[in-house]
Amino acid sequence: MYLGKSIISYIPPETIPVMILILSIITLTIILERMIYFWNLKPIHIDRIREVRNALKTSDLEKAIGLLDRQGKNPTAKVVITGIEAKKMGDSSIREEMETQGYRQIHKMERFLTGLGTIATISPLMGVLGTVVGMIRSFEMGTGTKSAEVGISEALITTAMGLSVAIPAYIFYNYLVRKKEDKITEMENVTQQLLPIIESGKEA
Repeated sequence: MYLGKSIISYIPPETIPVMILILSIITLTIILERMIYFWNLKPIHIDRIREVRNALKTSDLEKAIGLLDRQGKNPTAKVVITGIEAKKMGDSSIREEMETQGYRQIHKMERFLTGLGTIATISPLMGVLGTVVGMIRSFEMGTGTKSAEVGISEALITTAMGLSVAIPAYIFYNYLVRKKEDKITEMENVTQQLLPIIESGKEA
C-alpha cells in the first residue's frame, strides 16, 4: 500500500491533463495539414481525361503532360505523367514505373493518418488513466481534504479532456481515410484507362 501511495504522490495532478493537451495540439495540427493537403488535390474532370487520351492517341506526349500538369499535386496526374515520361525515354517498364509512383503517392496520402488514428484510440484511455489516478489520490488523502478535492477534480477533468480529443480525432480520421480511398479509386480508374494507350498508342 505504501508503494502505491508513494508512486501516486510523485505524479503532479496536472501531468495527465497536460499530456492530453499536447495530444490535442498534435491532433489539430494533423487535421489542418491533411485537410489542406486533400483540398489541393482537385479531381481530374472527365473532359480533361478525354483531352489527355486524345493527345496520347496522336502521340502528342508534351501536350498530354501539359494538360496533366494543370492538375497540380493530384496523385493520379503524377502517376500518368510518370508513365508518359517513361514512354518518352523509351523505357519498356512503363507499368512498373507507374505502379512505383502510385505507391509513392499513396504513401503521401497516408502521411500522419496512422498517428491520428492512434491518438483517437489512446486519448480516452489517457482520460481513464487520469480518472483512476485522480480517484486513487482522493482516497489516499481522505475525504473532505483539499488533496481529495484535487484528486476528484483531476479525475473529472481528464475524462472530459480525453473524450474531447478522441471524438474529433476519430471523426476526422475516418473522413480523411475516406478521402484517401476516393483518390486511390480515381488513380486506379484513370490509369487503367490510359495505361494501354501510353504503352501502345491505342486503346486496349
